[in-house]
Amino acid sequence: MTSPSDFTVLLIGFLLSVFTFSLILGDNWLFRLSSAVLSGTLAGYLINVLIERIFIPSIINPLMEPNVDWKNQALAVVVIISAVFLFLKYYFRSPAGGNAILAVLLCSAAAVTILGIVNGTLINLYRGLIARFLPDAEMSSANIYWVKTGIITLGVVSSLIYTQHYAFGKKNGKEISRQRNTVFFFRTLGEVFIGIALGAVFAGCFIASSTILIGQISNLVGSGQEILQWVR
Repeated sequence: MTSPSDFTVLLIGFLLSVFTFSLILGDNWLFRLSSAVLSGTLAGYLINVLIERIFIPSIINPLMEPNVDWKNQALAVVVIISAVFLFLKYYFRSPAGGNAILAVLLCSAAAVTILGIVNGTLINLYRGLIARFLPDAEMSSANIYWVKTGIITLGVVSSLIYTQHYAFGKKNGKEISRQRNTVFFFRTLGEVFIGIALGAVFAGCFIASSTILIGQISNLVGSGQEILQWVR
């Protein structure tokens, strides 16, 4: 049976969800209130997770426990010194060491991000695209298969062109005009594909949010009925 405290928490979550959905009607104080509450709650949760699962096990314990390898202790000391330098940089405007540490962090994050995008997204995307041009024997006669593959290829290429900037060399006017018209066509087509993709993502997020809201309403109604029966 649902306890009154659980029902209160469920009711608060439902109200915050409704306040967040009120953004559909425009910016209002209900949405700002729910955003502030959710942001503060998320910040507190993240700080708690960082302290319990990262700061204490990875920094405090290696320095306090005598049986820990010296490499882990040295790494913990480096992390602490780096954190101090970054703190001095952002709160006291001291450039001593903070710029170098920030540059290392940004370069490392960029390298990890690029590696993840290439290995996890681009390579698999192009492998799947090439595989679609090499269908099995039973799929070789399906014209609709090639149409879908052509649309996917055109969408990928035009979207890449749309997200890039091109410089034109000094050539004759007709050639420059022809190149510009071609690039403009593919850029416009890429914008259409990106708009469709973003619209699909927005629709998926909206449907998922609506499903969660409906589930909260159902739980709220069921819990309220249980509490009313218990009171009676």
